[in-house]
Amino acid sequence: MRARRWMVAGVASLSLVAAACSSGNDSSTPPASSAGGGVVPTTAAIGIADLAFEPSTLTVASGTTTITVTNSDSVTHTFTLDDGSVDETIDPGQSVDVTVDLTASTGFHCKIHPQMTGTLQVA
Repeated sequence: MRARRWMVAGVASLSLVAAACSSGNDSSTPPASSAGGGVVPTTAAIGIADLAFEPSTLTVASGTTTITVTNSDSVTHTFTLDDGSVDETIDPGQSVDVTVDLTASTGFHCKIHPQMTGTLQVA
């Protein structure tokens, strides 16, 4: 009789442990903080190739964000915010880290090649 009680108690304990372990997120469900794009990173990257920014629209967090801009073209470009607060020259094959502090969306462009434009969207 005593052994049976220990066995029942052991099975009950294992059931509780299994239930507690299975209550977390599984790999098919993203955490609530990232579902629907809820978390916006404070670092990002923009590439330059074939006289275009890629991506041309980038979502950034409100506040301070560091953007790495890499020029893969064979000519010099600039990464210039439309308000003039950032104006970086980037030689071919080079990268620069640009820190922006934004509370509203803004445009960017290359001063050398006016057809190169984009937008930083603040989330």
